[in-house]
Amino acid sequence: MLRYKFKYLIKNKQTRLILMLTLGISILITLIGLYSYREYRNALDTELNTPNVELLQINQDVTNRAMRESDNKAVDLSFQPAVIKYIAAETSNNEATINEPLSFLRSAATEPDIHSISIIKFKDHSVLSSEYGYKAAWEDAPDFEWNTWIDEIKEKPLLIKRRLYKGDNPKLRGTELVSLARPIVQNGEISGAVMINLDYDWLFSQMYTHLSNYQFVYNLDGELIYPKLNLPFTVAEMNEMLTFIDVSPFAHVSIKGQDYMANQTFSNVTGWRLVSLVPMEQLLKNVKIARNMMLLLSFISICVGCSGIYYYNFAAFRPLKRINKLLSPDQKAGGHGDLHDLEPVIGKLVGDFQSKSLVAEWSLPELRSKFVQDLITRSIGTQETHTKWEHYFQGWKEGPFEIIVISIDRHWQWASAYMDEDQMLLKYAMNNVITEYLEHSWRTVTASTQKDSVVVLLQSKISEEEELREDAGKLIEMLQELLKLSVSIGIGSSAPGILNVTRSYTEASLALSYRLYEGYGQVRDYSIMNHIHEENAQAADDTLKIEVLQALKSSDSDTSVQWIRRWAAEIRKKAIQPQKVFRMVDDLLQEIITLAIMGGHALPPELADYTWHQVTTMDLSEIEEMLCHVVTHMSKELGQHRQSKEYQLVQAMIQYMQNNLQLNIGLQEIASHVNMGVSSVSTIFKEETGTTVYDYLTNLRVDKACELLKDSSLKIADIALLVGYQNENSFIRVFRKNKSITPGKFRENSKYSNEYADQPKPRHSGVSEDSE
Repeated sequence: MLRYKFKYLIKNKQTRLILMLTLGISILITLIGLYSYREYRNALDTELNTPNVELLQINQDVTNRAMRESDNKAVDLSFQPAVIKYIAAETSNNEATINEPLSFLRSAATEPDIHSISIIKFKDHSVLSSEYGYKAAWEDAPDFEWNTWIDEIKEKPLLIKRRLYKGDNPKLRGTELVSLARPIVQNGEISGAVMINLDYDWLFSQMYTHLSNYQFVYNLDGELIYPKLNLPFTVAEMNEMLTFIDVSPFAHVSIKGQDYMANQTFSNVTGWRLVSLVPMEQLLKNVKIARNMMLLLSFISICVGCSGIYYYNFAAFRPLKRINKLLSPDQKAGGHGDLHDLEPVIGKLVGDFQSKSLVAEWSLPELRSKFVQDLITRSIGTQETHTKWEHYFQGWKEGPFEIIVISIDRHWQWASAYMDEDQMLLKYAMNNVITEYLEHSWRTVTASTQKDSVVVLLQSKISEEEELREDAGKLIEMLQELLKLSVSIGIGSSAPGILNVTRSYTEASLALSYRLYEGYGQVRDYSIMNHIHEENAQAADDTLKIEVLQALKSSDSDTSVQWIRRWAAEIRKKAIQPQKVFRMVDDLLQEIITLAIMGGHALPPELADYTWHQVTTMDLSEIEEMLCHVVTHMSKELGQHRQSKEYQLVQAMIQYMQNNLQLNIGLQEIASHVNMGVSSVSTIFKEETGTTVYDYLTNLRVDKACELLKDSSLKIADIALLVGYQNENSFIRVFRKNKSITPGKFRENSKYSNEYADQPKPRHSGVSEDSE
């Protein structure tokens, strides 16, 4: 109705003139006020912000320098021969093994900022400290709070913690410490750690403070490090402030009605967040008054204009009484007017509203399904989530919610048995069965985020807790009976609010993945699962892939099958997390597919239309049999290929390149070696390996250079000559293009970070790698 009133009003020239003048003057006043406020505020911010940013940077440099010095000392101790000997010893109670590293610890702990230095041994749980000497067990140490950090020390190359001294020295009881721990690595395994305990008060006494502002230091976990006493604000207020400024270097915040200018910086050494708050006090008082007066004046002008419009057009809306009479015929019509043409407009409006309501009602299930899909895939933000929840889910409660994931077992076998249209019909029927069965006691919304699964958002219709696990079990039986469809179901933990549904979905998917070990047609509830799995399976992953591929390239199907059987047995024994197993199998199958495509070999039927879901919907036994069949098929294909003349010719080229990397050889020399023309050599090599002769030769030279950089102390110029580059600059340019890093930086990274970096994946160049 208001829209039609406004439409009628703007047809009048006098009304339009008043409206335009009112809006124009109001907008002009508002813009002037906001522009003036912004300019003054920006100038004041710049003037006040610069010294505080500089002070924060100085304090960050102070803490960084102290931590860097301690970290360097820890690194030196971790490579000290006496310390390494102590860590490697089978028994640590030998005086010769203890005294030498202990003297180094006490010598290194003489600096005033260091409280103590300890060597923690993981093998026999012994500890060596500059404070109390050798202890055969961690529990015997006077101060052993750090034993709860062992898992974190193993996972992080550098760990910094704030703690209280809890030793038996009464003079030091209650002393604040900042502990820095760095792991000691031997033979690729973390066997111990160096821990340096710094005096908290000494460390932060070096910081520069200013009387007019407050400074705070937080660690990576959001815990307050500094100051420890006389906090001007509560923890809740500080957490709210930190959430507000997020990662912005500068922001204006309000705490207890007081405005502050907040600056922050992050340390690249410790990961600490340094925050300063500068009270604005009365600095912006006058400019805020001026701004508010401008806005008030703008609001008054709008009110005056609207009052004039309303007064001028008051009589024009008397015909609305006629409309009220039409809607309420028992009432007497009052007044008269000439706006009877509004009657058909109102009739059309009512008809349109009814039509749109029907369309919205019919579309609601699809809208809800799309909402759930966007929610669990994190495609919408918090504000949009709340808005759509309020519009699409009227009648639902605010929580709690349940999430189940229903997945078709052996999805790839099921999909290969039906045409696309039949698959869609069966999934539609499956969706209807799910909805109709659960609707007796649950509000339900279904969504399809993966080819093999359906996600169901549930909320109980009654106050009592429903037995969701029991309903899920009956649903499995019903789908098997009605649709001959084998499914498994994963149940996430209850979500208290709509924003927690994503977490519940992740848990349900994780629970469902244990189909790998437990088989098909079962319900797995995340909340009652025993999450026991091997966390570090990377070495086994690489070993499986490398050994199987090597056996394939040698056409040794028996060895490949043996490796797969051994791998499957190890997986069952260790109960490795299913997602890691899936990634492991997927990596191997992708390598086999790439090998087949590059060599022009026929793929086995299992890989004809391979997708990730083919592996994730199978149990371990079937995965094992599939892999055995795949490698047997590929071994036969590769064995036939190895007998071809072109293969033998390419192997001769590769062998020649490997033997003459130090020489200035190129395509012409390689062609002469095999007594063929340059064009023929290029064509055959490209077809066999999928790459050019030049690129392959360059990769061989760069790989050889990487070995020399890591395993020798030769100069870069000498290494360039050994891999066929007469000019050092040309070698550096080619190396940087190939590895995205200079040779010198590569050597430095290999020296200091090799134990913590992921090992590079081997280069794959098709069947030509058989010569290795």
